Amino acid sequence: MPAGPKHFAYRAAEEVVKRFPGEPLYVVEAGVTPSGKIHLGNFIDMVLADAVARALRGAGFEVKGYLAVDSMDPFRQPPSFAPESFKREAHSYVGQPFEAIPDPWGCHASYAEHFVKPVEESFQAYGIDLEIVWASRLHRSEGYVKALLEILARAGEATEILNEVKRRAGHSRLYPEGWIPYRPRCAKCGRIDEAVRPLSLEGSKVRYRCGACGHEGVADAARGEGKPPWRVDWPLRWVALNVHFEPLGKDHMASGSGYDTGSALVRKLFGREPPVPVFYDFVYWVDSSGGSRRLEKFSKRKGTGLGVDEWLRYAPPEVLRFQVLKREVGDIFSEALSHWEFDFLQIPAYVEEFDRFEELAFGGSELARQVYALSLPGSPPPRKPRRVSYYQLARVAAWMEDLEDGLRMLKRQGKLEGMEEWELEDVKRRLMMARSWLEAAGYGAILRKPEEAAEALKSLDARVVEAFAEAAEAMLRGAEPGEAVSKAAETRGLSGREGRLQVYRAFYLALLGEESGPPLRRLAARPEVRENLRRILEILQSK
Repeated sequence: MPAGPKHFAYRAAEEVVKRFPGEPLYVVEAGVTPSGKIHLGNFIDMVLADAVARALRGAGFEVKGYLAVDSMDPFRQPPSFAPESFKREAHSYVGQPFEAIPDPWGCHASYAEHFVKPVEESFQAYGIDLEIVWASRLHRSEGYVKALLEILARAGEATEILNEVKRRAGHSRLYPEGWIPYRPRCAKCGRIDEAVRPLSLEGSKVRYRCGACGHEGVADAARGEGKPPWRVDWPLRWVALNVHFEPLGKDHMASGSGYDTGSALVRKLFGREPPVPVFYDFVYWVDSSGGSRRLEKFSKRKGTGLGVDEWLRYAPPEVLRFQVLKREVGDIFSEALSHWEFDFLQIPAYVEEFDRFEELAFGGSELARQVYALSLPGSPPPRKPRRVSYYQLARVAAWMEDLEDGLRMLKRQGKLEGMEEWELEDVKRRLMMARSWLEAAGYGAILRKPEEAAEALKSLDARVVEAFAEAAEAMLRGAEPGEAVSKAAETRGLSGREGRLQVYRAFYLALLGEESGPPLRRLAARPEVRENLRRILEILQSK
């Protein structure tokens, strides 16, 4: 482990070794429920697990990482973004495990796989080293079944342990006497939710009655014909996979949480410690539409928030890792990583923030170097990379015809001077990401606000502003931009090439906040630009 100040991932790794000394293999785990689009909020789990795994490997330990998928959890309602045909028949799937339901879009083997597969396929890009563990396979594994049968054999004791924790936390709803900690799956209708009531327990056999279809039957827990409820399933996973570290949402810091009850179960029934945690707060989606700023929690079912795989269309993977890992906590047991108010329109700012931090990492503190190394998908570059500003790339992407055209524009601007091949490849990657972001955000995202533009024009010579207004009006009526600028400049006594350049600069200042930019004809072809010009003229004429 590094000497001196340490990033929380290294401090968590030290706690893991301290809590579980002498282990031949350390196990980190992340978890996800495939109820809908797996978003950036869910991804925090995976980044934190991977970061601690890296810290442990860096200290010379053998490490295994898992992403546990709760694919046997019951389906309750369709995502808001599902096809209408699926929504119409969704009632027939209610209560069934996610992995038993067909993919509404028809491109994967199941509903669960549709949401998990894109995440798994993005792991390489993010440098995430986690093995997917599906609940149905885990529930049939030897280690899990052995631990589950132990719980069932001591069901009364397990119930009292859970109730004791809940009572201490002030919970009024306790598990009743004779509670059976298993949820059978109905052999007739396939439900695995609360509608299927366990009636009696004998060894691994659970007799049940399904309140949905009326079927009565017997489920064999040893054969995975059902699943334990969450507060039992989770600690059983810790035992079966021998988990030593797991990130947790901030809600698990509360007394009586699933982590609290699970910790009590594994300590008292299995004589082992629970995994070391790192807690984190939620991610919120910033909605700036309509001129106001609203926050909404990311939601898998509503489709609110950016998907893990979707991020890669718009920004480099290291930037997302950095947004998670730049946060810091003092005491990992009593503090949580701060929340993130994610704004899609601020993706360029997130990339720029990473690039500024990169400067610090190559010339700053040891702690900065730790954060930087943990943020990268692979090994650090041989030296600090030469970068082109994402904002600059976005402006070029807005007007380029294709990638080669964009590179020519950057070269003319002197942005690629002295770059090696690996740096040029990064520019190409980011340029295409910037174009995708613009297409999604709208080209207006890179334009200056009309109010700011009108204010900036005040600093120019009055004749230049008048020529700008005259040329803009002509362009809005359909005039060719070059002709409109030449005529307006001449009318206002701005003769020659220098006079025309002053008017062109006024357009770039007003629209982009820059001294220069792409050909004005490319700018004027965009409806967003034309609308901006119209609003700037309205402001100028009102004063």
